[in-house]
Amino acid sequence: MVKARKLHAGDSPSSYVDRSDESDDEDRMGILNSSQSSQSQSQSSIPLRKSEMGVIEEIYCENFMCHRKMVVKLGRNINFITGENGSGKSAIIAALQICLGASARTTHRGKSLKNLIRNNDKNDQPRSALVRITLLNDGTGSDAFRPEKFGKRIQVERLIRAEGTAEYRLKDMDGRIVSKSKADLEAMLDHLNIQIENPCAVLDQENAKLFLKGDPADKYKFFLQSTDLYKMRAVFAKIEDETKVRQEATLQHEQKKVELLNKARKDAEAMYNKAKSFEHLADELTNVKHRLAWSFVEKKERECKQLQVEYEEAVERIEAQRQNATRYDAAVEKLTAEQAELNESLEDQQGEVDKVQKQAQSLKEKQRHLRQPLQTKQAEKKQLERNIKQGRLRLMELEKEKQRKRDAYQKYVSSLESKQADGARKLQHVQAQLDAAQDEKNHMESQERVNFDAELDELNDKLDNCKGQKRDMSNEKDRLVNRIKDIQSQSVNRLAGFGNGVRNLNHLIEQNVHKFSAPPIGPLGMFIKLPDQFKHLALAVEVVLKNVLNSYLVANGRDKAVLDQLKQQAQCREASILIAPRSREKYSGLRVPRGELGDHAVVSIVTVEDPNVFNALIDVTKIESKVIYESRQDAEEQTLSNDNSGKLQLAPNISEVYLPNGDKFIVRKGNLAYIANKSMKHARVLTQDHTAELRDLEDRLDSLKDRLNIVTRDERNMIAQGDEMHKTQKRQEVALREVAQRVHHLQSQLNQLKSQQEQQSMDTSIGDTTMLDDEKNEIQYELNQFETKIAALEEELAQGNPEIGVIDEQLETMYQEEQAIQGRLQQLKDQTMAVYQKLTQATGKKMRVVHQLEQLERLVEGKRVTLEAMETQVAGSVAKASSICERVREELEEPAVYNERIKELAHRLNVEKAKFDNMDISELELDLEEKTRKWQQKSMEFDRFSENVERIAAMLTERKLKWEALRKEIAHRTSMGFNKYMEKRNFAGKLKFRHETQRLDISVVANDGQKTKLSVVNDMKQLSGGERSYTQVALLMALGECIECPFRVMDEFDVFMDSINRTNTLKLLIDMGKEEASKQFIFVTPNDLSSVKDDPMVKIQKLLAPRDR
Repeated sequence: MVKARKLHAGDSPSSYVDRSDESDDEDRMGILNSSQSSQSQSQSSIPLRKSEMGVIEEIYCENFMCHRKMVVKLGRNINFITGENGSGKSAIIAALQICLGASARTTHRGKSLKNLIRNNDKNDQPRSALVRITLLNDGTGSDAFRPEKFGKRIQVERLIRAEGTAEYRLKDMDGRIVSKSKADLEAMLDHLNIQIENPCAVLDQENAKLFLKGDPADKYKFFLQSTDLYKMRAVFAKIEDETKVRQEATLQHEQKKVELLNKARKDAEAMYNKAKSFEHLADELTNVKHRLAWSFVEKKERECKQLQVEYEEAVERIEAQRQNATRYDAAVEKLTAEQAELNESLEDQQGEVDKVQKQAQSLKEKQRHLRQPLQTKQAEKKQLERNIKQGRLRLMELEKEKQRKRDAYQKYVSSLESKQADGARKLQHVQAQLDAAQDEKNHMESQERVNFDAELDELNDKLDNCKGQKRDMSNEKDRLVNRIKDIQSQSVNRLAGFGNGVRNLNHLIEQNVHKFSAPPIGPLGMFIKLPDQFKHLALAVEVVLKNVLNSYLVANGRDKAVLDQLKQQAQCREASILIAPRSREKYSGLRVPRGELGDHAVVSIVTVEDPNVFNALIDVTKIESKVIYESRQDAEEQTLSNDNSGKLQLAPNISEVYLPNGDKFIVRKGNLAYIANKSMKHARVLTQDHTAELRDLEDRLDSLKDRLNIVTRDERNMIAQGDEMHKTQKRQEVALREVAQRVHHLQSQLNQLKSQQEQQSMDTSIGDTTMLDDEKNEIQYELNQFETKIAALEEELAQGNPEIGVIDEQLETMYQEEQAIQGRLQQLKDQTMAVYQKLTQATGKKMRVVHQLEQLERLVEGKRVTLEAMETQVAGSVAKASSICERVREELEEPAVYNERIKELAHRLNVEKAKFDNMDISELELDLEEKTRKWQQKSMEFDRFSENVERIAAMLTERKLKWEALRKEIAHRTSMGFNKYMEKRNFAGKLKFRHETQRLDISVVANDGQKTKLSVVNDMKQLSGGERSYTQVALLMALGECIECPFRVMDEFDVFMDSINRTNTLKLLIDMGKEEASKQFIFVTPNDLSSVKDDPMVKIQKLLAPRDR
């Protein structure tokens, strides 16, 4: 038999595996493949069993973990993948897990998927990784998964991005995307029975190590997970919990509903029985309503009869009124004729009057034309007389004006001489003042001007410096005062030591704690305590912890965002925020300095009860690697040493050494560096005794106050000195400006006086009356002309016109004739007025009679309509009342009586009904039937629900019993299979399942006649490494017989085995794979496989060694 060819690094390029750290060619792809030609020739000569659906044909990785691009083509039965450590064997298993839905934690290769992206090349960091699995789907029966969509192969891809997101892709045999839903992926895995998280189906390195080192409880849990019993038990527990919830909540709630409905039914029945007692009131109310209906009918009939009588009387009054109207019509016609005759006579007399008036008007018009020339001359005479009067008044005014001018001239002459003398004196006085002011100005300008600009600039610089010192001292004073207050209040509230911002923030956190997924922890200094023997080291501890004392611990980023908002509201800048998941246990296995050095570590000095705070201090400040000593000499003697080259070094697990005053020293490149503490002088948080700090603060405050007083005094002096300089300089400028203004004013005054002196000359026009005399002569001449014209006009007016007298006589005659005609006309008017008054009276009476007749006719018509309507109403009332009952023949009372009776009966009936929810006997009967029906229906539903709950509980109990029987059967089969495989190595093996305590004990003993009970090994640690590994393989093969999965993967199954055990184990695995030829087996090992013989069902693939080796 020819051995199978192994693939090594020197083989042909077709079998080369390209890794990211072995080649710079991005497009080269390694293909893992065995000698397929020999394999296919061998397979053609023997019949092979058909493979199950879901076996893996190919695994493709791109930028995944250590692989740039790689393709692994697998055989359908037994596959071995080998290679040196670091060659990427486990990455293939991780790719299989990730692609088929496992999380990053399941692979034990990282906490996040983005950590699985290749990152070997810093210059070419990929942004994503891709893994793809090709599964067999070549089936015609029900085993294939959706063959109409996917065809004979299913390609499952998972794309992992550097941002941490991932994407599934399910493709058909041609590479076309069919779905991107994880639900479809889970459906495919469930259909093909692929159990990717089953440790027996896919055993990676970590699970293998856990199996070898685990206790019996871990092995029992491994047994349940491998056989799916664990999942079944979880499902039963969930069903049981839901059933209990239904029993405790729904069943009790439904039972209360049934009880309430039964109570409501009984109440309704009692009300119905009681309601029968007031049925007679309803009958009596019905009889009264019948009488009321017929009483309304009789009332309407009486009203109809009354309307009939009134209608007949109105018709009689209409006839009488019509006779009166005829009589008044005759009288109006007679008076109208008389009125017409008188009107004709009036028109004739009026015509004569109009004729006389026209003649008189013509004479008057002629007379007016004759008198017009005389009237014009009369008006001209009057105008001349007015002109003469005005001229004489003007002459009198001219005489007065001439006298005033003569008087004014005399006064002017006498005053001019005195004014000229006063002007000369004023001019001489102003000139003397101007000369004196000019001399004073010249004297002031000749003196040197005082200039304090340089001194003021220097003084301002000193003043600014002084103000800056004062401001800094005031701020320092406020800080010291606030710190003293914090120390004084810290004895009552420890939070005061963290500052006002932290106190406000803590208050806001308490108010908004519901917004956090977990309450923030902080400030962390509140959770740190110092034992009494270490109180004097508080300053050094605070220097080590630094800002962590004011920090808050939140569970996630969302809580951090909420806390950031609260920090802004509280205006708290002191606190920082740390994010860490919550834990119930403190970190273990800390790398604390060994021996006595560990007692000086900060982690040994402080006391922290909260595990979350403790873990945060470890993560942030590394308190396990920082130590504190009482003196520098002791610290250097115990922590420093020299290495082989003579350079200084700190003891193992020590990074920094501190002294009580906060100073520290470290070692850098073999040199000792000592760093003094200059920022903190006293502990603020971790100590309760602040006497020394308080005394120091008070001394500093007193000294600061003294210096502040000195600076304030200097500031006042400099301000006063500057003010004095400003005042002196300003006084000089004001004095010079005032002198200049006085010179200018005197010069202007002098110029004005000179101008007035020049203008004061003799004015002869003041006494000149020539114009007045000329005007007087002109007015006298005009007056003489006016008097001459008036005399001529008076002579013409005296002569007059004779025709005007003749016209006056004619007008008098016509006036007398008009008066006679007017007398006759007035008599006719009086007669006509008398007739008109009679006609008006007769016409008014006629109109009233006609109006009354119309009103009567409308009244009769209205009464007729009302009577017809009333007859209709009576007929309707009779019909309505007849529809209720037959006519009541007895004497009936007024409807109001029956209304009162009905109200009384209705009130009594309502009072009775109110006792029964305002329902009558029929409604109560219906209510009783409805409530009885609801109670019966709800009772039946409750009985059915109770039966279903009891049936589910019984079925669950039965299934749990079957599960226990199945567990027992699987445990027995597994134990038998384990013993069978152990016997092949001349061992006897037994699995002891303790289901009550959930433990699995493994016992192994060699098949040797000399062995006793004492030779039985119950602790796997007593076996050799190879025996433990073989025991593991035997148990896995035994468990594998109890599960259904198209493929099984085992990683590093032969760890700790020697060559003999490995050879036997490999033979055992190959034999098992051949027995189950329809399934696929993938074995990963770093060891040599030269002992594996050539076989058509076996495929061996070897990865190249990493380039860095």
